[in-house]
Amino acid sequence: MREIQVPVISTIEEKCKRCYSCIRECPAKAIKVENGQAKVIESRCLGCGHCVIVCSQGAKAVLDGTDHVLAMLAEHETIAMLAPSFAAAFMDNRPEQVIGAVRACGFARVVEVAFGADLINKAYFRLVNDKDDGDETVKKPIIASSCPALANYIEKYMPELLPNLAPIVSPMVAMGRVVHKYYGKEVKIVFIGPCSAKKVEFVDDEVKDAVDEVLTFTELEAILLRKNVDIHTVEASTFDPPRAYLGRVYPLSGGLLRSAGLPADVMNSDMVVTEGKARVLNLVESLKNEQVDAKMIDILFCEGCISGPFMNHDINYFTRKQKVVRYTDEGRLTSDYPSWRKAIEECADVNVYRRFHSERVTLNEPSQADIRAILARIDKHDVSDELNCGACGYPTCRDYARAVYQNLAENDMCLPYLIDKKERMQRQLQDSLDALAETQQQLIQHEKLASIGQLAAGMAHEVNNPLGSIMLYAHLVKKRLQENDPSQDDIKFIMDEAKRCQTIVSGLLNFSRQGQLSLVRQHISSVIDKTIKAIRQQPLFRAIDIRSFVDDDVPEMVLDADQLYQVFLNLAVNAAEAMPDGGTLTIRAKIEMDRLTIYFEDTGIGIAKENVAKLFTPFYTTKQIGKGTGLGLAIAYGIIKMHKGSIRVLDSQLGKGTIFIIDLPILMDESAVDSNGGLSV
Repeated sequence: MREIQVPVISTIEEKCKRCYSCIRECPAKAIKVENGQAKVIESRCLGCGHCVIVCSQGAKAVLDGTDHVLAMLAEHETIAMLAPSFAAAFMDNRPEQVIGAVRACGFARVVEVAFGADLINKAYFRLVNDKDDGDETVKKPIIASSCPALANYIEKYMPELLPNLAPIVSPMVAMGRVVHKYYGKEVKIVFIGPCSAKKVEFVDDEVKDAVDEVLTFTELEAILLRKNVDIHTVEASTFDPPRAYLGRVYPLSGGLLRSAGLPADVMNSDMVVTEGKARVLNLVESLKNEQVDAKMIDILFCEGCISGPFMNHDINYFTRKQKVVRYTDEGRLTSDYPSWRKAIEECADVNVYRRFHSERVTLNEPSQADIRAILARIDKHDVSDELNCGACGYPTCRDYARAVYQNLAENDMCLPYLIDKKERMQRQLQDSLDALAETQQQLIQHEKLASIGQLAAGMAHEVNNPLGSIMLYAHLVKKRLQENDPSQDDIKFIMDEAKRCQTIVSGLLNFSRQGQLSLVRQHISSVIDKTIKAIRQQPLFRAIDIRSFVDDDVPEMVLDADQLYQVFLNLAVNAAEAMPDGGTLTIRAKIEMDRLTIYFEDTGIGIAKENVAKLFTPFYTTKQIGKGTGLGLAIAYGIIKMHKGSIRVLDSQLGKGTIFIIDLPILMDESAVDSNGGLSV
């Protein structure tokens, strides 16, 4: 086959929207996806134009011959050949108007391809009935070769069926050779029809002598526009000779049999007629497997040529069919049969035979292991994961995996996988945003507490001196008074209140991390055990089930046991107060990410969300007046900070309970203590 300089069908990349409809419709799987663009593979393409029909974005372009034809019209005597489906292509116009419009574009003559169909009918009749001039080397069943898309498919993908393919030219080629016989070898010939596969056929080395260019009906309309020809007002005309007879019915399914005088009865199993991509592919596969017993197979890749890619598909199929039938009937009734018969006899020497050649297209086939590996990349690990939804353009997930292996498809064409991937990414993003929001909230809280700590430290220093003076002078006054002096009770009250103030100041200093740690090597379990032993004796814990778990891999470490005991005791008491009717307190210590984490989990009343951020603020409390100072958690916060750790509410739900978490670095020796008594880590 002669090479075409550019692909017959190509992709307009800026219009391609990743819908994969063209892949789904392409009978030859001649579409390769690169960077999301569905590109036509020229060596695999049949030129059938199915991808053109289904592309709603107009992203498939067909090789345009208009400029070439306009140049021929200007320089040569050029003859137009109209395919018989033209009657249905221009529904609003009479056939004579269409012929007149084509002639008005500058074509020297306008002839009908249907005469070429009449001419090859004799060859088909003899081939089917084993007449003398038939080719006895052709195997039965004989496959009609008039549809170029079908012939291309057999040459490329089913060359085993080449012996069955009728060695007869198409009506276009036959008519092109007739035109040269009638009007001379020097004339230029342009075929005009609904089929893009003709653009592949006319450059085939076997038939390249017949036609100089192929136009679709769409391209004809473009030439009419450029030539300022109004098809509605142009002078009507008729075809130049030779004129056709029943060949005009060729665009219809079974038209070949009808016009060739072959039996087309549905009860006649010797003749099989089918149309449409899906049925054709099924039939061809059956022929390959020798499952069809017939003499003749009449096949059209489209649902008749009246459904070619460049017909008006907005018009009902049956309306188009009816228009062609009516045109054929009218022509048959007005035809000069003797003249037609004479023309057929005069063209008996026109060569209507040809050969077809194998152009087998082969691709590497993946193993089952390859297919499984490709499917695993899109989270299809089991047969139940293979949805076979066809969204990628391939009928099954395994066909898609095969296409990926053959570099025809990309990994991100599976729609369910992409949706799942997007949902996972959205969840991960939301988790990251939630974590970021929590971190930001913690940072804000830490900065706020640090500011409060600085203020508390300053206040504590300022208040300590006057408190010391009050205690000193109160003591002096108490010594001077007689033991039975009524003022003794007043002085004692002053001293008790001053001591309480000192306790508060001490708490503020601890919160602001102005205290010192007394670090010793100890196991955290001993601190937890000490805490549990202390709280079991308290009435507050009478109805509380206390549980503790310390993982075996928790090591001894340097810590201030007394101060951590104070923290644990505070958390345990708060938990018990949150469970007035009883409940469970669970203390758990474990190693996580090379840190020691300690959980205090209760089944109490929980903490309102709006209160969580205020818990470690000095003097903040939800307890009744006189029941607490609001310094317990603030002091715990300061102690944990001195240990270079963190303390926070991990989770709290009203009516279900609260979880506090303490996070501490694992320190193995006392060298971590700095000059101020804190940790240097």
